[in-house]
Amino acid sequence: MLEALGEDGAKANPQLTRKLKYMHDAHALWFARAEMVAVLSQLHGEAFAVNRVQALSPVFHGLVPKSLVDAGRARR
Repeated sequence: MLEALGEDGAKANPQLTRKLKYMHDAHALWFARAEMVAVLSQLHGEAFAVNRVQALSPVFHGLVPKSLVDAGRARR
């Protein structure tokens, strides 16, 4: 997720970077995606942000309930 946030995102929101580094489980990271979209949207536009964060969904397979992954996919 830090890689997806990128250097510009990390500079724009160091608090989010710190949170991502210390989140305790996959569920917490899953729910941080909305904050990532907000940061990336400000820097690169909403379409880029949503695509970048949705590309992370496969990482969460088996780590969060399938219903969460499916719900994220349905919003495309």
